[in-house]
Amino acid sequence: MDDIWGNESVSNLEWNKIDNDFTTAGYREGITAGKESSLQEGFDSGFAQIGVPLGHNLGNLRGIASALLSYLTSSSHSSLDPSLLDQARNISRALSEIRFTDIAPRDLEPEEHALEHLADQDDDYDGAEESEELAQKRKMERLEDELAKLSSGPGLNSVRPTVQDVNILSKELDDLCAEVGLNMS
Repeated sequence: MDDIWGNESVSNLEWNKIDNDFTTAGYREGITAGKESSLQEGFDSGFAQIGVPLGHNLGNLRGIASALLSYLTSSSHSSLDPSLLDQARNISRALSEIRFTDIAPRDLEPEEHALEHLADQDDDYDGAEESEELAQKRKMERLEDELAKLSSGPGLNSVRPTVQDVNILSKELDDLCAEVGLNMS
């Protein structure tokens, strides 16, 4: 077919540019879709295997502690030993101070991946740097801890709780429930 403008090389250049643009756009969309798929799979796995069980367990413990505290403060139980009420308050307070980040296992794979990329970008990299997002999160948690110290007065424990602390609190809560004659498990 004859070129209506009489300039076949311009139309070939235009066609090649359009073809290249669509190829590039398709490549980008494919990369984006692959990343989204991988991210979704990782999120689904982490949510189902880590987030939900930990959150569910901690929520149950907080609910039981709250119910026990309510039970002990009701007027019909005023004859119980006041130290039981203090124990329930302490357990409830300790459970309320636990953050998900305190008990969730660290996800080392993304951290290692990020460190590899930082090392690849800078040959002088010594591995001591953390991501900006992680640094901001740690800074915010330190600020929260400092504010808690100011409002709580002396004697606040500066060490964050661990999974072992949650297990100890769970045992103490079970024992306290049994002592007052409740089966909350």
